[in-house]
Amino acid sequence: MSDGLYDEHPELYDAVQSDWDYDRDVAFVTDRLARHGADGDRLLEVGCGTGEHARRFAERGFAVTAIDKHGPMLDRAREKCERRSPDDRDLDVDFREAALPEPDLGGTYDAIVAIRGVINHLPPAALSPALDALRDRLADGGLLVFDNSPLPPGGNRPGLDTGTVGGERYARVSRHVPVEGGRLDWRSVTFAPGGEVFTDRRRMTPFADDEIAAALDRAGFAVRTADGYGPGDDRTVFVALG
Repeated sequence: MSDGLYDEHPELYDAVQSDWDYDRDVAFVTDRLARHGADGDRLLEVGCGTGEHARRFAERGFAVTAIDKHGPMLDRAREKCERRSPDDRDLDVDFREAALPEPDLGGTYDAIVAIRGVINHLPPAALSPALDALRDRLADGGLLVFDNSPLPPGGNRPGLDTGTVGGERYARVSRHVPVEGGRLDWRSVTFAPGGEVFTDRRRMTPFADDEIAAALDRAGFAVRTADGYGPGDDRTVFVALG
């Protein structure tokens, strides 16, 4: 499987995702932590990408450990977090190259988040081991917050995305194709600024909400769900108490 966007063009990834409401996601998590009465500040983000959520959590005072399996995405995330916070504080973020289902991490965290379909990158057989691994990293009374993307189990028609990066235009055509094992093959062709053309493919899993809830129950979590991180978001968000 190829990951040109993640491994070679993280700046283009940021352009593609520029309309995403990162502040809304972070506000949802901090609100749930406040409702729970959590007072710890150790937060683990799984699948941090280029660091937009991690930076915002750090600006709110969290000591963040952020992991991703793509080194170039982490390099861009580190660049963002070298800047000081709006109140001129150094940001406390530790970026590491790691991934589910078995991240090589020590210690425990008061909150663990996996935002924007991170779980959907797992094959079905890896769901329970991944949740077990996250439970083992969660402090007593900590919260795990993640979402299930509403992927189309039967696939979909190609979609077109266009925009600009560095003042130049890009275009991307992508679609989900059903494959064996109840999974989807996400395929895209990107026409980047400067005339470069590259492809991406990755396997995704359209998990049913009930399947995830059952796996959380087996892992020993008490679970609540929410309809998205806020208005305009159609994901199912799982808030799991360890």
